Amino acid sequence: MLLNMIRTKYRRIISLAPSNTEILYALGLEESIVGVTRFCDFPNDANSKKMVGGWIDVNDDLVNSLHPDLILTSTFVQDDITKRYQDSDLNIVAVRPKTLDEVYDSIFQIGQLTGREDQATILIEKMVNQFDEIQDSLQYATTKPRLYIEEWHKPPTVSGNWVPDIVAMAQTDYPLIKSGVYSTAVTTEQLIEFDPEYIILSWCGFADQASIETVKKRPGYDKLTAVKNNNIFVFNDSLLNRPGPRLVEALRLLVKTVHPEV
Repeated sequence: MLLNMIRTKYRRIISLAPSNTEILYALGLEESIVGVTRFCDFPNDANSKKMVGGWIDVNDDLVNSLHPDLILTSTFVQDDITKRYQDSDLNIVAVRPKTLDEVYDSIFQIGQLTGREDQATILIEKMVNQFDEIQDSLQYATTKPRLYIEEWHKPPTVSGNWVPDIVAMAQTDYPLIKSGVYSTAVTTEQLIEFDPEYIILSWCGFADQASIETVKKRPGYDKLTAVKNNNIFVFNDSLLNRPGPRLVEALRLLVKTVHPEV
């Protein structure tokens, strides 16, 4: 009885985070989505949904006009929105994973909220199997390159949260931050001491438009092996920065980039 209530309750969902939007689509709930943010651009159909704002500049009147029975948020920057909507009796749930295991948990949580537990379980198993297949492809890898992934540029910030879990599967050396820790600013001195062989730019909100030249021109960066060897690459930030199904694609691209020998 309870399961049937869950399955019929949430038919009008607003997603205030691109990762949650991608998860909802992956669970087959696209018809239930009535509102998204302007950053929810994948899959392409998400662009056809009513846009209610951004991460924090949400139009309350528009949200209320859509009569949502479930609102999903993510990340600590949305804490004020979450509290505001809780105080107004809107049904809002914050999904805030910080590790890969918590990403799996968040997928299942959304599945539970929407009566799609079976689909969520299948999705998680698919991700795990794909991760395993990619790791198996590295059995003949001959290197463990030093890697720096930059989530933001002012100041330079190393990618944390679930990203260390992803890069660990790529057989790389990534000691500047640990899994489950929020992305953290790093100094030039730290990077010179570490001397990464590869630099990946995954600037939040820049898609694939991060500037390699900006990084090359930073004082002291000319000493880095990655800069000397032109091993600086731009990833579409949606791959690594969104805790959802496309983390598999991020790992696949990362392996291809830092292990050309495979």
